[in-house]
Amino acid sequence: MQQEIFDFHKIERLDWSDFIVSEENRDAILSLVKWPAWGSSGLIIYGESGAGKTHLASLWARTAGAVYILKESLNHSPRDLFAMENNFVIDNCEDFIGASCPKFSHDWMFHFLNIVKEKNKFLLLLSRTHQSFWSIELEDLRSRLLAIPSVNIAVPGDDLLLKISQKIAKDLEITIPDDAMRYILNTMERKVSFIADILKELDKLSLQQKKRLSLSYVRGSLELLNTQVF
Repeated sequence: MQQEIFDFHKIERLDWSDFIVSEENRDAILSLVKWPAWGSSGLIIYGESGAGKTHLASLWARTAGAVYILKESLNHSPRDLFAMENNFVIDNCEDFIGASCPKFSHDWMFHFLNIVKEKNKFLLLLSRTHQSFWSIELEDLRSRLLAIPSVNIAVPGDDLLLKISQKIAKDLEITIPDDAMRYILNTMERKVSFIADILKELDKLSLQQKKRLSLSYVRGSLELLNTQVF
């Protein structure tokens, strides 16, 4: 049953020092590092896709001994999730209690939040929007969710994204000049996980061809990778 309702694999082996602090994410980081002194059993981090919510949640999950709750958990009693001594993360809250979810999911979430508080556990929720925009018909649940502190994390701007990309390249031991990196960011999808995949593929290709990752080489290789890999 645990394999059906929990995802243990999202707890990446990262450290807080791996995350670059900026104006876009400062409030979210400060909120997370206050744990367990949240003053609440829950915290909501919201922001657009690619803002870094999942990365931050992975750091907190490792620190707090939290597991990710899968959507399949809706097929079980909320109390079943407390068989182990864990805290919890729910990613993409809209998949649990959005407008397209079954009506019983609201009852499920309401009972789950009550048990989290009862058991003195902690819950981190990730969403694309502030909870006031969620389609919640169960008034008790809506009130409970609105009472949970929330913090926004903005999509990385150009400067932050370049710093993140440079750090990824350094961690992967890939040498690439800034102009080539900027070209990647201006050309490809601006998501951290996607950038890491692009760098790995470019590095593999350059090693095979015994070329360095210059701007001209990257410009010529991206179109090939885009058609063959991505």
